Amino acid sequence: MNRASFPVALVTSMLLTGAMPLQAGQAAANAGAQRAANGATDAVTSPVRLAEGISQDTAALGPVGVVTGTVKGGARAAGQLVTGAANVGVGIVEVLVSPFSRR
Repeated sequence: MNRASFPVALVTSMLLTGAMPLQAGQAAANAGAQRAANGATDAVTSPVRLAEGISQDTAALGPVGVVTGTVKGGARAAGQLVTGAANVGVGIVEVLVSPFSRR
C-alpha cells in the first residue's frame, strides 16, 4: 500500500468494522448544522444591536445618546457578527468531519 492511500484505507476499514458508529456521526452533523444555522442568525441580526444601542442611549442620555449608542451598539453588533461568522465556520467543519466523529 502506498503512502497516499493509507488514510483512505484506514477510514474505510474503521467504517466497515464499526469502529466509528455512523449514528454518532449523524448526531455530530446535526449539531454542526444547528451551530451553523444559529451563527447565520446571529450574523444576519447583528445590525439590530446597533439600533438597540442607539435607542437605549438616546432614551437614557438624550441627544448625546445618539453618539454613544452608535459606538456601543456598533461594538456589540461587530461582536455578534464575528461570533456568528465563527459559529457558521465551526458548524460547517463539524458537518464535514461528522462521519469521522465519535460524538
